[in-house]
Amino acid sequence: MEPRQTQLDPQALGPTTATAAIKAHLDLLLLGLESLSGESSEAVLAAAKALNLEEYIGDRVALWRLRNANPLRRTSGEPKKVEIAEARALARVIAYLAAQQQARIRSTLEQLEAALKQELSPFRQPLVGDYLGEFISHYRSRMVDGDVRDEDSLAELALRILIELLFYSSPRGAERLWKALLNRPEMDLPASSKVGSDALPSS
Repeated sequence: MEPRQTQLDPQALGPTTATAAIKAHLDLLLLGLESLSGESSEAVLAAAKALNLEEYIGDRVALWRLRNANPLRRTSGEPKKVEIAEARALARVIAYLAAQQQARIRSTLEQLEAALKQELSPFRQPLVGDYLGEFISHYRSRMVDGDVRDEDSLAELALRILIELLFYSSPRGAERLWKALLNRPEMDLPASSKVGSDALPSS
């Protein structure tokens, strides 16, 4: 069953460009989906097409630009602007993909809960371990401060992202995600966040 997508009230948008916190969190949610199910850029573009959002996310270059606007990325370079309409479109795509992956998200979190009750390491559980391993690996290879945070800290972040994805996989997930993004406090950026190059990814 396809999730019902909510059109958000443009009068409540406030700023015309996304904050650093919004740009970073959208990218982390996409990283969570990618780590969970191997969702590729093609899946994101297919979702954008299904939602008639190709004006904002029409090809891999457009998607690359939006994701690399995350100031925590190694390839961030100079700060990139993301229009509110673009950020909102990406939020709708994330909710759409989360709804498609809802069963896997639930199964992974159920496995996590069972492991915690038995005092077992989440890393040793098939679904949870695969997700955590992928998330940590991707984070460390792409983010400026990835080598600073220890494994436990990144695992905690990954699980918070997974819980959020479950919350946003509901029929009103896009609306919930957008409201949460608008209420996110501004973030402190690491001093090295401007380090990196803007080379296009090969995949």
